[in-house]
Amino acid sequence: MEKASVFFKRIMLGALLAVLLVTLMLVLREGVSAHSYLAALALGATWCAGLYVLLGKRWVPRRGAAFRAMLLCLVLNGLWVALVHIEPFSDYAEYWDVARALANGTPIPDAWYVAMYPHILGTATVLSVPIRLFGAKVSVVTALNTLLTTLSCGLVWLLGKELLSERAAYLAALLWAVAPCKLMLGSLVFSEPVYTFLILLFFWLFLRLARRIRKGSVSAAVGMTALGLLLAAIQIVRPIASILLIALALWIVFLRGKEARRLRSWVLWGLTFAAMLGLFRVSLTLWDGHVERVLGQKAASVPWYNIYVGLNGETGGRYTDADMDLLTSYLKQGMDADAAQKSMIPHIRERLAAGQDYPKLLAEKLFSFLGADQLGGYTYRFTRPERFVKICMVICNVFYYGVFLAGVLGVVRMLRKRTLSAGLLLPLFFLGLTLAHMLVEVADRYHYSLIPLLIIFAVLGLTGEERSPI
Repeated sequence: MEKASVFFKRIMLGALLAVLLVTLMLVLREGVSAHSYLAALALGATWCAGLYVLLGKRWVPRRGAAFRAMLLCLVLNGLWVALVHIEPFSDYAEYWDVARALANGTPIPDAWYVAMYPHILGTATVLSVPIRLFGAKVSVVTALNTLLTTLSCGLVWLLGKELLSERAAYLAALLWAVAPCKLMLGSLVFSEPVYTFLILLFFWLFLRLARRIRKGSVSAAVGMTALGLLLAAIQIVRPIASILLIALALWIVFLRGKEARRLRSWVLWGLTFAAMLGLFRVSLTLWDGHVERVLGQKAASVPWYNIYVGLNGETGGRYTDADMDLLTSYLKQGMDADAAQKSMIPHIRERLAAGQDYPKLLAEKLFSFLGADQLGGYTYRFTRPERFVKICMVICNVFYYGVFLAGVLGVVRMLRKRTLSAGLLLPLFFLGLTLAHMLVEVADRYHYSLIPLLIIFAVLGLTGEERSPI
Protein backbone atom coordinates (compact mmCIF):
# COMPACT_ATOMS: atom_id res chain seq x y z
CA MET A 1 0.00 0.00 0.00
CA GLU A 2 2.86 2.38 0.73
CA LYS A 3 4.24 2.06 -2.81
CA ALA A 4 0.78 2.72 -4.24
CA SER A 5 0.33 5.76 -1.99
CA VAL A 6 3.70 7.18 -3.05
CA PHE A 7 2.70 6.63 -6.68
CA PHE A 8 -0.59 8.50 -6.22
CA LYS A 9 1.18 11.24 -4.26
CA ARG A 10 3.54 11.81 -7.17
CA ILE A 11 0.66 11.92 -9.65
CA MET A 12 -1.10 14.57 -7.55
CA LEU A 13 2.01 16.66 -6.91
CA GLY A 14 3.09 16.25 -10.52
CA ALA A 15 -0.25 17.67 -11.64
CA LEU A 16 0.10 20.56 -9.18
CA LEU A 17 3.65 21.27 -10.34
CA ALA A 18 2.47 21.24 -13.96
CA VAL A 19 -0.25 23.77 -13.12
CA LEU A 20 2.25 26.07 -11.41
CA LEU A 21 4.79 25.82 -14.24
CA VAL A 22 2.15 26.47 -16.89
CA THR A 23 1.05 29.50 -14.88
CA LEU A 24 4.62 30.83 -14.93
CA MET A 25 4.75 30.32 -18.70
CA LEU A 26 1.52 32.30 -19.04
CA VAL A 27 2.99 35.10 -16.93
CA LEU A 28 6.00 35.22 -19.27
CA ARG A 29 3.71 35.25 -22.30
CA GLU A 30 1.59 38.03 -20.82
CA GLY A 31 4.75 39.95 -19.98
CA VAL A 32 5.65 40.26 -23.67
CA SER A 33 2.89 42.84 -24.08
CA ALA A 34 2.57 44.00 -20.47
CA HIS A 35 6.16 44.46 -19.30
CA SER A 36 5.13 45.13 -15.69
CA TYR A 37 4.58 41.38 -15.26
CA LEU A 38 8.15 40.61 -16.34
CA ALA A 39 9.52 43.34 -14.09
CA ALA A 40 7.49 42.07 -11.12
CA LEU A 41 8.58 38.49 -11.82
CA ALA A 42 12.25 39.52 -11.93
CA LEU A 43 11.96 41.54 -8.72
CA GLY A 44 10.07 38.68 -7.07
CA ALA A 45 12.84 36.25 -8.01
CA THR A 46 15.39 38.72 -6.62
CA TRP A 47 13.82 39.10 -3.18
CA CYS A 48 13.19 35.37 -3.02
CA ALA A 49 16.87 34.64 -3.78
CA GLY A 50 17.95 37.26 -1.25
CA LEU A 51 15.78 35.71 1.43
CA TYR A 52 17.24 32.28 0.65
CA VAL A 53 20.73 33.64 1.29
CA LEU A 54 19.69 35.34 4.54
CA LEU A 55 18.15 32.12 5.85
CA GLY A 56 21.65 30.82 6.47
CA LYS A 57 21.75 32.99 9.61
CA ARG A 58 20.00 32.32 12.90
CA TRP A 59 17.26 34.90 13.14
CA VAL A 60 14.31 33.19 14.86
CA PRO A 61 13.50 34.51 18.35
CA ARG A 62 13.82 31.93 21.09
CA ARG A 63 10.48 32.86 22.59
CA GLY A 64 7.24 34.38 21.39
CA ALA A 65 7.78 33.80 17.66
CA ALA A 66 4.06 33.37 16.97
CA PHE A 67 3.17 36.39 19.12
CA ARG A 68 5.69 38.62 17.32
CA ALA A 69 4.44 37.58 13.90
CA MET A 70 0.81 38.08 14.89
CA LEU A 71 1.61 41.47 16.44
CA LEU A 72 3.31 42.56 13.22
CA CYS A 73 0.29 41.35 11.24
CA LEU A 74 -2.11 43.21 13.54
CA VAL A 75 -0.14 46.46 13.40
CA LEU A 76 0.46 46.47 9.63
CA ASN A 77 -3.07 45.52 8.66
CA GLY A 78 -4.61 47.71 11.34
CA LEU A 79 -2.66 50.76 10.17
CA TRP A 80 -3.62 50.16 6.54
CA VAL A 81 -7.37 49.89 7.14
CA ALA A 82 -7.21 52.86 9.51
CA LEU A 83 -5.46 55.08 6.96
CA VAL A 84 -6.80 53.83 3.61
CA HIS A 85 -10.57 53.71 3.29
CA ILE A 86 -12.81 52.59 0.48
CA GLU A 87 -16.58 52.71 0.25
CA PRO A 88 -18.25 49.39 -0.62
CA PHE A 89 -19.09 48.96 -4.30
CA SER A 90 -20.35 46.20 -6.59
CA ASP A 91 -20.54 42.84 -4.77
CA TYR A 92 -18.85 44.38 -1.74
CA ALA A 93 -21.79 46.76 -1.41
CA GLU A 94 -24.11 43.76 -1.53
CA TYR A 95 -22.38 42.20 1.47
CA TRP A 96 -22.51 45.55 3.27
CA ASP A 97 -26.18 46.23 2.61
CA VAL A 98 -27.30 42.74 3.60
CA ALA A 99 -25.16 42.80 6.78
CA ARG A 100 -26.69 46.13 7.82
CA ALA A 101 -30.19 44.85 7.13
CA LEU A 102 -29.56 41.78 9.28
CA ALA A 103 -28.11 43.92 12.07
CA ASN A 104 -31.09 46.30 11.98
CA GLY A 105 -33.74 43.61 11.50
CA THR A 106 -34.98 45.17 8.25
CA PRO A 107 -35.93 43.38 4.99
CA ILE A 108 -33.03 42.06 2.93
CA PRO A 109 -32.31 44.32 -0.07
CA ASP A 110 -32.10 42.59 -3.46
CA ALA A 111 -33.39 39.37 -1.90
CA TRP A 112 -33.67 37.84 -5.39
CA TYR A 113 -29.92 38.31 -5.91
CA VAL A 114 -29.02 36.94 -2.49
CA ALA A 115 -31.22 33.93 -3.23
CA MET A 116 -29.10 33.35 -6.34
CA TYR A 117 -25.96 33.36 -4.19
CA PRO A 118 -26.94 32.41 -0.63
CA HIS A 119 -23.33 32.54 0.54
CA ILE A 120 -23.80 36.33 0.54
CA LEU A 121 -26.24 35.85 3.40
CA GLY A 122 -23.75 33.58 5.14
CA THR A 123 -20.97 36.18 5.05
CA ALA A 124 -23.38 39.00 5.88
CA THR A 125 -24.57 37.05 8.93
CA VAL A 126 -21.00 36.97 10.25
CA LEU A 127 -20.45 40.65 9.47
CA SER A 128 -23.75 41.66 11.06
CA VAL A 129 -22.53 40.61 14.53
CA PRO A 130 -19.91 43.38 14.99
CA ILE A 131 -22.20 45.84 13.18
CA ARG A 132 -24.94 45.12 15.70
CA LEU A 133 -22.46 45.60 18.56
CA PHE A 134 -20.46 48.60 17.36
CA GLY A 135 -22.59 50.34 14.73
CA ALA A 136 -23.00 50.39 10.96
CA LYS A 137 -19.56 51.69 10.02
CA VAL A 138 -17.29 50.18 7.37
CA SER A 139 -14.43 50.48 9.85
CA VAL A 140 -16.17 47.89 12.04
CA VAL A 141 -15.95 45.34 9.23
CA THR A 142 -12.36 46.24 8.32
CA ALA A 143 -11.45 45.82 11.99
CA LEU A 144 -12.98 42.34 11.83
CA ASN A 145 -10.93 41.67 8.68
CA THR A 146 -7.79 42.67 10.58
CA LEU A 147 -8.67 40.41 13.50
CA LEU A 148 -9.37 37.40 11.25
CA THR A 149 -6.20 38.04 9.25
CA THR A 150 -4.18 38.14 12.48
CA LEU A 151 -5.77 34.91 13.72
CA SER A 152 -4.99 33.37 10.32
CA CYS A 153 -1.37 34.42 10.87
CA GLY A 154 -1.39 32.36 14.06
CA LEU A 155 -2.85 29.40 12.20
CA VAL A 156 -0.20 29.68 9.48
CA TRP A 157 2.40 29.49 12.25
CA LEU A 158 0.69 26.45 13.77
CA LEU A 159 0.52 24.71 10.39
CA GLY A 160 4.15 25.51 9.69
CA LYS A 161 5.20 24.18 13.09
CA GLU A 162 3.08 21.05 12.61
CA LEU A 163 4.42 20.28 9.14
CA LEU A 164 7.86 21.87 8.87
CA SER A 165 9.87 23.36 11.73
CA GLU A 166 9.70 26.20 14.23
CA ARG A 167 11.93 28.41 12.11
CA ALA A 168 9.92 27.65 8.99
CA ALA A 169 6.70 28.36 10.89
CA TYR A 170 7.99 31.78 11.95
CA LEU A 171 9.02 32.63 8.38
CA ALA A 172 5.63 31.53 7.03
CA ALA A 173 3.80 33.64 9.61
CA LEU A 174 5.98 36.67 8.77
CA LEU A 175 5.31 36.28 5.06
CA TRP A 176 1.57 36.13 5.67
CA ALA A 177 1.81 39.14 8.01
CA VAL A 178 3.42 41.32 5.32
CA ALA A 179 1.55 39.93 2.27
CA PRO A 180 0.57 43.20 0.53
CA CYS A 181 -2.51 42.10 -1.43
CA LYS A 182 -4.12 40.64 1.67
CA LEU A 183 -3.32 43.88 3.50
CA MET A 184 -4.79 46.13 0.78
CA LEU A 185 -7.93 44.02 0.40
CA GLY A 186 -8.51 44.39 4.14
CA SER A 187 -10.29 47.69 3.45
CA LEU A 188 -13.09 45.84 1.63
CA VAL A 189 -16.34 44.33 2.89
CA PHE A 190 -15.96 40.77 1.61
CA SER A 191 -15.92 37.10 2.54
CA GLU A 192 -12.30 36.06 1.95
CA PRO A 193 -10.88 36.78 5.43
CA VAL A 194 -13.76 34.81 6.98
CA TYR A 195 -13.59 31.62 4.97
CA THR A 196 -9.78 31.63 4.71
CA PHE A 197 -9.59 31.65 8.51
CA LEU A 198 -12.09 28.78 8.66
CA ILE A 199 -10.18 26.74 6.06
CA LEU A 200 -6.88 27.19 7.90
CA LEU A 201 -8.59 26.20 11.15
CA PHE A 202 -9.94 23.08 9.44
CA PHE A 203 -6.48 22.10 8.20
CA TRP A 204 -4.88 22.54 11.62
CA LEU A 205 -7.57 20.60 13.46
CA PHE A 206 -7.48 17.88 10.81
CA LEU A 207 -3.70 17.46 11.15
CA ARG A 208 -3.93 17.23 14.91
CA LEU A 209 -6.77 14.71 14.89
CA ALA A 210 -5.44 12.61 11.99
CA ARG A 211 -2.30 11.79 13.98
CA ARG A 212 -4.39 10.40 16.82
CA ILE A 213 -6.75 8.50 14.52
CA ARG A 214 -3.71 6.76 13.02
CA LYS A 215 -3.02 5.44 16.50
CA GLY A 216 -6.58 4.12 16.70
CA SER A 217 -8.07 6.86 18.89
CA VAL A 218 -11.87 6.68 18.82
CA SER A 219 -12.17 10.03 20.65
CA ALA A 220 -10.13 11.67 17.87
CA ALA A 221 -12.51 10.14 15.32
CA VAL A 222 -15.43 11.73 17.18
CA GLY A 223 -13.58 15.04 17.14
CA MET A 224 -12.97 14.65 13.40
CA THR A 225 -16.68 14.06 12.89
CA ALA A 226 -17.37 17.44 14.51
CA LEU A 227 -15.35 19.05 11.72
CA GLY A 228 -18.47 18.51 9.62
CA LEU A 229 -19.84 21.60 11.40
CA LEU A 230 -16.75 23.59 10.41
CA LEU A 231 -17.09 22.43 6.81
CA ALA A 232 -20.73 23.53 6.86
CA ALA A 233 -19.65 26.96 8.11
CA ILE A 234 -17.16 27.21 5.22
CA GLN A 235 -19.86 26.18 2.73
CA ILE A 236 -22.27 28.74 4.13
CA VAL A 237 -19.75 31.55 3.69
CA ARG A 238 -18.22 30.31 0.42
CA PRO A 239 -19.45 27.17 -1.40
CA ILE A 240 -16.10 25.40 -1.69
CA ALA A 241 -16.29 22.97 1.25
CA SER A 242 -17.14 20.16 -1.19
CA ILE A 243 -13.59 20.49 -2.56
CA LEU A 244 -12.23 19.90 0.94
CA LEU A 245 -14.48 16.85 1.31
CA ILE A 246 -13.36 15.42 -2.03
CA ALA A 247 -9.71 16.07 -1.10
CA LEU A 248 -10.24 14.32 2.22
CA ALA A 249 -11.88 11.31 0.53
CA LEU A 250 -8.98 11.05 -1.93
CA TRP A 251 -6.47 11.23 0.91
CA ILE A 252 -8.26 8.49 2.86
CA VAL A 253 -8.44 6.16 -0.14
CA PHE A 254 -5.09 6.77 -1.86
CA LEU A 255 -2.56 8.54 0.35
CA ARG A 256 -2.42 6.93 3.81
CA GLY A 257 0.46 4.58 3.09
CA LYS A 258 1.15 1.82 5.63
CA GLU A 259 -1.88 2.77 7.69
CA ALA A 260 -4.12 1.55 4.86
CA ARG A 261 -2.97 -2.03 5.48
CA ARG A 262 -5.10 -2.28 8.62
CA LEU A 263 -8.78 -3.14 8.27
CA ARG A 264 -9.55 -1.33 11.55
CA SER A 265 -8.11 1.85 10.06
CA TRP A 266 -10.44 1.62 7.04
CA VAL A 267 -13.44 1.06 9.31
CA LEU A 268 -12.51 3.96 11.59
CA TRP A 269 -11.86 6.39 8.73
CA GLY A 270 -14.92 5.21 6.79
CA LEU A 271 -17.28 5.70 9.73
CA THR A 272 -15.64 9.03 10.58
CA PHE A 273 -15.99 10.36 7.03
CA ALA A 274 -19.60 9.16 6.76
CA ALA A 275 -20.50 10.78 10.08
CA MET A 276 -18.73 14.00 9.10
CA LEU A 277 -20.56 14.08 5.78
CA GLY A 278 -23.89 13.41 7.53
CA LEU A 279 -23.34 16.24 10.02
CA PHE A 280 -22.32 18.49 7.13
CA ARG A 281 -25.51 17.74 5.19
CA VAL A 282 -27.81 18.12 8.20
CA SER A 283 -26.23 21.47 9.07
CA LEU A 284 -26.69 22.74 5.52
CA THR A 285 -30.30 21.55 5.43
CA LEU A 286 -31.02 23.57 8.58
CA TRP A 287 -29.23 26.56 7.10
CA ASP A 288 -31.23 26.31 3.86
CA GLY A 289 -34.42 26.49 5.90
CA HIS A 290 -33.11 29.59 7.65
CA VAL A 291 -32.20 31.22 4.34
CA GLU A 292 -35.69 30.59 2.96
CA ARG A 293 -37.28 32.13 6.05
CA VAL A 294 -35.05 35.21 5.94
CA LEU A 295 -35.35 35.80 2.18
CA GLY A 296 -38.96 34.70 1.84
CA GLN A 297 -38.05 32.50 -1.12
CA LYS A 298 -36.13 29.34 -1.94
CA ALA A 299 -32.44 29.81 -2.57
CA ALA A 300 -30.64 28.36 -5.59
CA SER A 301 -29.09 24.96 -4.99
CA VAL A 302 -26.55 24.76 -7.87
CA PRO A 303 -24.85 27.84 -9.43
CA TRP A 304 -25.46 26.85 -13.04
CA TYR A 305 -24.97 30.46 -14.09
CA ASN A 306 -21.35 30.38 -12.89
CA ILE A 307 -20.68 27.29 -15.01
CA TYR A 308 -22.22 29.11 -17.98
CA VAL A 309 -19.93 32.10 -17.38
CA GLY A 310 -16.96 29.77 -16.97
CA LEU A 311 -17.51 28.52 -20.52
CA ASN A 312 -17.56 32.01 -22.05
CA GLY A 313 -14.62 32.00 -24.43
CA GLU A 314 -15.02 35.69 -25.27
CA THR A 315 -14.38 36.82 -21.69
CA GLY A 316 -12.02 34.03 -20.65
CA GLY A 317 -14.55 32.65 -18.18
CA ARG A 318 -15.02 35.98 -16.40
CA TYR A 319 -18.14 37.98 -15.57
CA THR A 320 -19.99 39.81 -18.30
CA ASP A 321 -23.17 41.90 -18.17
CA ALA A 322 -24.66 39.96 -21.09
CA ASP A 323 -24.51 36.67 -19.18
CA MET A 324 -26.04 38.26 -16.10
CA ASP A 325 -28.80 39.83 -18.22
CA LEU A 326 -29.68 36.37 -19.53
CA LEU A 327 -29.99 35.04 -15.99
CA THR A 328 -32.10 37.96 -14.77
CA SER A 329 -34.39 37.64 -17.79
CA TYR A 330 -35.71 34.41 -16.26
CA LEU A 331 -36.32 36.15 -12.95
CA LYS A 332 -38.35 38.80 -14.76
CA GLN A 333 -40.55 35.98 -16.05
CA GLY A 334 -41.51 35.22 -12.44
CA MET A 335 -39.16 32.32 -11.76
CA ASP A 336 -37.58 31.89 -8.34
CA ALA A 337 -33.80 31.82 -7.95
CA ASP A 338 -33.47 28.04 -8.13
CA ALA A 339 -35.61 27.77 -11.27
CA ALA A 340 -33.72 30.64 -12.92
CA GLN A 341 -30.40 28.92 -12.23
CA LYS A 342 -31.71 25.65 -13.67
CA SER A 343 -32.85 27.55 -16.76
CA MET A 344 -29.18 28.13 -17.55
CA ILE A 345 -28.61 24.40 -18.18
CA PRO A 346 -29.79 24.50 -21.84
CA HIS A 347 -27.54 27.51 -22.44
CA ILE A 348 -24.61 25.57 -20.98
CA ARG A 349 -25.35 22.78 -23.43
CA GLU A 350 -25.45 25.33 -26.27
CA ARG A 351 -22.04 26.69 -25.37
CA LEU A 352 -20.62 23.19 -25.17
CA ALA A 353 -22.18 22.24 -28.50
CA ALA A 354 -21.00 25.45 -30.19
CA GLY A 355 -17.41 24.41 -29.66
CA GLN A 356 -14.63 26.34 -27.98
CA ASP A 357 -10.92 26.79 -28.27
CA TYR A 358 -10.60 25.04 -24.92
CA PRO A 359 -6.79 25.24 -24.60
CA LYS A 360 -7.03 29.02 -25.09
CA LEU A 361 -9.96 29.32 -22.68
CA LEU A 362 -8.25 27.25 -19.99
CA ALA A 363 -5.03 29.22 -20.39
CA GLU A 364 -6.88 32.50 -19.95
CA LYS A 365 -8.73 31.18 -16.92
CA LEU A 366 -5.58 29.82 -15.31
CA PHE A 367 -3.84 33.16 -15.73
CA SER A 368 -6.87 34.99 -14.32
CA PHE A 369 -6.93 32.66 -11.32
CA LEU A 370 -3.24 32.20 -10.45
CA GLY A 371 -1.28 34.42 -12.83
CA ALA A 372 -1.18 37.59 -10.73
CA ASP A 373 -2.14 38.97 -7.33
CA GLN A 374 -2.70 42.62 -8.18
CA LEU A 375 -6.32 43.02 -7.11
CA GLY A 376 -5.23 44.65 -3.86
CA GLY A 377 -4.06 47.67 -5.83
CA TYR A 378 -6.60 47.50 -8.64
CA THR A 379 -9.44 47.69 -6.11
CA TYR A 380 -8.53 51.34 -5.45
CA ARG A 381 -8.91 52.39 -9.09
CA PHE A 382 -12.14 54.31 -8.35
CA THR A 383 -10.91 56.15 -5.26
CA ARG A 384 -7.15 56.75 -5.60
CA PRO A 385 -4.82 58.36 -8.19
CA GLU A 386 -3.65 56.16 -11.05
CA ARG A 387 -0.03 56.24 -9.84
CA PHE A 388 -1.07 54.97 -6.40
CA VAL A 389 -3.03 52.12 -7.98
CA LYS A 390 -0.18 51.06 -10.27
CA ILE A 391 2.41 51.13 -7.49
CA CYS A 392 0.17 49.02 -5.28
CA MET A 393 -0.44 46.53 -8.10
CA VAL A 394 3.29 46.13 -8.75
CA ILE A 395 4.06 45.69 -5.03
CA CYS A 396 1.42 42.97 -4.78
CA ASN A 397 2.77 41.12 -7.82
CA VAL A 398 6.42 41.37 -6.73
CA PHE A 399 5.61 39.71 -3.41
CA TYR A 400 3.32 37.14 -5.03
CA TYR A 401 5.81 36.07 -7.69
CA GLY A 402 8.56 35.64 -5.10
CA VAL A 403 6.33 33.38 -3.03
CA PHE A 404 5.13 31.61 -6.18
CA LEU A 405 8.67 30.78 -7.35
CA ALA A 406 9.65 29.51 -3.90
CA GLY A 407 6.37 27.57 -3.81
CA VAL A 408 7.32 25.78 -7.03
CA LEU A 409 10.59 24.73 -5.36
CA GLY A 410 8.60 23.55 -2.35
CA VAL A 411 6.38 21.35 -4.50
CA VAL A 412 9.49 19.92 -6.18
CA ARG A 413 10.89 19.04 -2.74
CA MET A 414 7.61 17.30 -1.82
CA LEU A 415 7.60 15.44 -5.13
CA ARG A 416 11.12 14.08 -4.67
CA LYS A 417 10.40 12.53 -1.25
CA ARG A 418 8.56 9.30 -0.57
CA THR A 419 7.17 10.49 2.77
CA LEU A 420 3.42 10.49 3.35
CA SER A 421 1.33 12.42 5.88
CA ALA A 422 -1.99 14.12 6.47
CA GLY A 423 -0.32 17.33 5.26
CA LEU A 424 -0.92 16.16 1.68
CA LEU A 425 -4.44 17.49 2.12
CA LEU A 426 -3.05 21.02 1.58
CA PRO A 427 -1.72 20.50 -1.97
CA LEU A 428 -4.80 18.38 -2.74
CA PHE A 429 -7.05 21.30 -1.88
CA PHE A 430 -4.82 23.74 -3.78
CA LEU A 431 -5.06 21.60 -6.91
CA GLY A 432 -8.76 20.92 -6.42
CA LEU A 433 -9.76 24.57 -6.08
CA THR A 434 -7.70 25.47 -9.14
CA LEU A 435 -9.28 22.73 -11.26
CA ALA A 436 -12.76 23.67 -10.03
CA HIS A 437 -12.28 27.21 -11.31
CA MET A 438 -11.27 25.86 -14.68
CA LEU A 439 -14.92 24.82 -14.91
CA VAL A 440 -16.77 27.72 -13.28
CA GLU A 441 -16.48 31.50 -13.33
CA VAL A 442 -12.99 32.75 -12.50
CA ALA A 443 -11.47 35.87 -10.94
CA ASP A 444 -8.12 36.54 -9.30
CA ARG A 445 -9.81 37.25 -5.95
CA TYR A 446 -10.86 33.61 -5.75
CA HIS A 447 -7.31 32.42 -5.08
CA TYR A 448 -7.12 34.38 -1.80
CA SER A 449 -7.46 31.26 0.37
CA LEU A 450 -4.57 29.60 -1.49
CA ILE A 451 -2.04 32.30 -0.57
CA PRO A 452 -1.28 30.96 2.94
CA LEU A 453 -0.90 27.45 1.48
CA LEU A 454 1.43 28.76 -1.21
CA ILE A 455 3.43 30.50 1.53
CA ILE A 456 3.82 27.19 3.37
CA PHE A 457 5.01 25.51 0.15
CA ALA A 458 7.38 28.46 -0.39
CA VAL A 459 8.88 28.18 3.08
CA LEU A 460 9.48 24.47 2.51
CA GLY A 461 11.20 25.40 -0.74
CA LEU A 462 13.38 28.03 0.94
CA THR A 463 14.34 26.06 4.05
CA GLY A 464 13.93 22.40 3.15
CA GLU A 465 12.96 21.85 6.79
CA GLU A 466 10.25 19.29 7.62
CA ARG A 467 9.16 18.09 11.03
CA SER A 468 6.24 16.03 9.83
CA PRO A 469 6.75 15.94 6.07
CA ILE A 470 4.00 17.33 3.89
